[in-house]
Amino acid sequence: MDRCSQFIADRCTSLIADLVQQSHPNALNRLSFSTSLKYLVLNDPNISVEITSPTSFDVYESQHGLVIANGPALSQARLSDFFLGSTRVRKQYEAVLKLKDAGAPTAWLLISAYYCAFFACVELCKLLNRVSFGMEDDDLATLRTKAIGPFHAQFFAAAPNNFVGVEYAGKLQFRSSGAKPHTAAWDSAQFALRNLYAPKAWPDANRLLDLLSDADYSPSRIRNTWNYKRSDYFGSLGEAKGLEFKKLVGNPEGAAAWLARGRGRLNAQEPCIIAVLCEALAAAVIDAARRGGDLLRQANA
Repeated sequence: MDRCSQFIADRCTSLIADLVQQSHPNALNRLSFSTSLKYLVLNDPNISVEITSPTSFDVYESQHGLVIANGPALSQARLSDFFLGSTRVRKQYEAVLKLKDAGAPTAWLLISAYYCAFFACVELCKLLNRVSFGMEDDDLATLRTKAIGPFHAQFFAAAPNNFVGVEYAGKLQFRSSGAKPHTAAWDSAQFALRNLYAPKAWPDANRLLDLLSDADYSPSRIRNTWNYKRSDYFGSLGEAKGLEFKKLVGNPEGAAAWLARGRGRLNAQEPCIIAVLCEALAAAVIDAARRGGDLLRQANA
């Protein structure tokens, strides 16, 4: 694994260790939706939800009217969400490798690699204090009966669906992230990784941040172009345009070398960006989940 991915994985493993210490973690084979953060927020009477504005709410654990900062139930739910999500990342990466080995069209391979990168982005941010949280209409209806706060009516009239949460003062504070969850997730990744790499002066880390912060390199725009706007990319044009991408995906050493080389200004919507993000982010999630799983097993021994 290259140093950019390793640095992310090391930090995430450290954060998993903190959450294990703050909780009474379930064994890996007992994780399910009923142990997730959403289930807890909607259904656990010891989890309080306070509407703090028409587009935001706070979540905290309480007992006998007292706030429990970074309480064990919330910490366990965050662990559960990460480990369940990391399985999705690993399975998606395995699917990408199978598509490549089967000689799948480059367009299908790119779209699958995009989702691997996107899922990894979401999971990393859950640990790096940018927690994505979505609610459907039935979730909002359940929350409405439980939540308190001075902006209750305005919040449920607006009915926002997508949120990003940060841990602050022992609570999780969620703010609406708008109607584009993919864009919000990549913005969160750019914010979280910029903070993470701040002490470093690595050219490859800076290059990775460039890929996440420049609108011309937007992973979501690349995915949308290949998946929706350019059906001709499913033919020979896509094969030619994605030739280098196909060499990099499933090739972590090649992707890391591409990132480290730096090439000045890239073409807008360069497909190799998807391969590099897929390799860098998925590797970090998979490694952190493996090492974090060992910590969970030790806690349950």
